[in-house]
Amino acid sequence: MNAWEYLVKLSRHPHRGTATDGEAAAAASLRTWLQQLGYRVDTQEFRTPRDTLYLGPSAVLLGFAAAALAGLIWPLWALAGCLVLLVPMIGEMLGSPRIDFDLLLPTYPSQNLVVRRPAASALPGRRLVITAHYDTQRATLLFHPKVAPHLQAYFTAVYALIAAVPVLLGLRWQLPDARAAGPVLVGLTALLLLNVAFLLYCKVTGRYINGANDNGTGAALLLSLADHFAAAPLSDTELWFVLTGAEEVGTRGMKHFMRGAALDRASTMFINLDNLGGGKLHYLLGEGMLAFRPYGADMTALAEKLALAYPGRVKAKKNLLLPTDAAVPAQAGYQAISFLAFGDDGSLPNYHWHTDTIDKIDRDLLRFAEGFIFEYVHRLSGETAAIRATK
Repeated sequence: MNAWEYLVKLSRHPHRGTATDGEAAAAASLRTWLQQLGYRVDTQEFRTPRDTLYLGPSAVLLGFAAAALAGLIWPLWALAGCLVLLVPMIGEMLGSPRIDFDLLLPTYPSQNLVVRRPAASALPGRRLVITAHYDTQRATLLFHPKVAPHLQAYFTAVYALIAAVPVLLGLRWQLPDARAAGPVLVGLTALLLLNVAFLLYCKVTGRYINGANDNGTGAALLLSLADHFAAAPLSDTELWFVLTGAEEVGTRGMKHFMRGAALDRASTMFINLDNLGGGKLHYLLGEGMLAFRPYGADMTALAEKLALAYPGRVKAKKNLLLPTDAAVPAQAGYQAISFLAFGDDGSLPNYHWHTDTIDKIDRDLLRFAEGFIFEYVHRLSGETAAIRATK
């Protein structure tokens, strides 16, 4: 079957919310479809928070608000408390494999699905891991179409509030007679609590979306590739297909996969597929929330070369606000790349919103992306593509 046919089947699940019954039901369907292709499916179970976008920051903001008030009397102890709270938040933003919001939040069961297609030769020259997440996010006021364009500005303002608290506590500690520090700390406390209220409102009122684009398209395209290569293995490249859960809460599924994978860095490459249902096909040049990490030079060079065959249809994009699954192996030292599709304004169509349904998917784009990625895989493996992407 092709990617569209798999997408139709996957989109029949109302939602695939992280670590919910909906995600588990979708995983069961995906497992069945892969088994029908003749694959042995390894299910990797792990635990993850159901939400890191609202509860995690809320916990930190609440802690900083308490520290700001405590700093009126005990600035040194309050400063120490802030530094402790910064550890999981910075770990989350850096994509740390173990130090993140899991230290603060309750966790629930999720799962990855992993299948392997050995190379036709006995001694494969390389290993190619193709990944796509299948879980879905909530639609909340934070992602309302009129609010979403300002997400980066909002996050920057919140980070500035957080950074201001330890700075003022340090001044209060070193200059206890500074009168201005007290009222400013009180004002910061009010702003922090206001943001806590906003994030918790989003958490409570948000509803899981169908996620046809994010990331039904990537999962469906992965399935179509698995379908093809089940009958036609590459001669000297071992293929792994990894469907990850819990990507929407900070790439938890990919983190779990990488912790146990033990793959050779010199011969292993990663291709991630995400949000391929609207706009124009792009490949990322790298990722990072706090520290930008370029993607593999060989992989981005090939994407650039192949894009020349389709003028104006495939473009490069430097980075994203929130990470994709490819950021995890890239940080671990592997060559990796992420393919996504963006609208003319640079946004992901219907991003984390109720309108992310199958009727909004651009079938021509999905078909083109399917052909392009198929050719990219063949080129990366050093073989001549059996087909060319639809022009």
